Amino acid sequence: MKPQDPLIVVDLRTWPWTGIGRVTRGIFQCARDLESEFEILYIVNDSTAIPDGLPNLIRFRSLPFGRGEQTEFRRLFARLRDRRVILHSLNFNVPLWLPKHVSLIAHFYDVLTDTGEFRTPLHRLAYNAYIWSLRRHRATILAQSDYTAQQIAKHHPFHEVIVCPHGYRNYMEPLEADLQAAYGLQRPYFLYIGLNKPRKNLDGLLTAYRDALKANPAIGYDLVVCGPIFERTSMGFDIRTAVNAESALAGRVHLLGFIPEEHLHAIYQHASLYVVPSHLESGYSYPALEALTTGTPVLLNQVDMYNYASAGEGVFFFDGSSKTGTGSLRAVLADMLARPGFARVDPAKCDVLARFNWDRVKDTMRSLYQRS
Repeated sequence: MKPQDPLIVVDLRTWPWTGIGRVTRGIFQCARDLESEFEILYIVNDSTAIPDGLPNLIRFRSLPFGRGEQTEFRRLFARLRDRRVILHSLNFNVPLWLPKHVSLIAHFYDVLTDTGEFRTPLHRLAYNAYIWSLRRHRATILAQSDYTAQQIAKHHPFHEVIVCPHGYRNYMEPLEADLQAAYGLQRPYFLYIGLNKPRKNLDGLLTAYRDALKANPAIGYDLVVCGPIFERTSMGFDIRTAVNAESALAGRVHLLGFIPEEHLHAIYQHASLYVVPSHLESGYSYPALEALTTGTPVLLNQVDMYNYASAGEGVFFFDGSSKTGTGSLRAVLADMLARPGFARVDPAKCDVLARFNWDRVKDTMRSLYQRS
């Protein structure tokens, strides 16, 4: 390897996070495939569950956004001051100050001014500092979707923005589980897995289901909600309180929280429909791809996902630009809840799954590493 070739440093500390953690795993595998072409090091911490024995690790004590993170970055770059370095960051956890020998590639997931999460002075300060750093260091931005790139162009005049949808790799073990014994699930159900942040529109999903159930108590589908939905309810939506306040929802809405990974495949596979109620997704919903892998059809917001799938073949849309009326989540969900069943998806013939290819991401990474 030529001395002038860049040293690539990939920050993997987002590994355990629910959605971005799956993307982190994919980026890691792409980088491993490129190790024969570039010298690559990986920033990890105690929660980064990568294979043991890798020699090219940099161990940080800090979590992303954590205390001491900026100090650890400064010390790292001081040690590498004789090398040209590319820092490949997978989220907002980037150094606020970069020395001249370091360039930055950063994945940009959410334009927070659009998500309803730009609430407190602390959030605004941290977000604006991040944006300032990306501009100042002329970072190359990888946007996860066309919609995200459009919103970036609207709000943030960055040096360069490249649309690079994440790939997809099925990490789930196809294990069966007795969902009735484990979770009391007896009826067919619609499924949501994810966060309770405002953009996820969990309150909109619950309202749509409640209204449909009140209009027709004989609806044959329950609603199952999984994920860290009980955390940070002051910033998100307190679904447990909302469910407990409605007698009509008793026994019909199942709030499972985090579920063991060995149950994940079964939870998806036995769902009649997977619902993505979000106002905004920074890329195609990873859980929606997981649901399609198990043969479960999906309902999506057409505003930011229409470029990646067409209706039919297990993909349904609601109109994300309206809250009421024909095409809204409330109207579409009510119509779908009245159906007696849904055709299953054949993952081998699903064009959506074929579009999210990690080889394309790897090609983008190679191109950026070569030119930097």
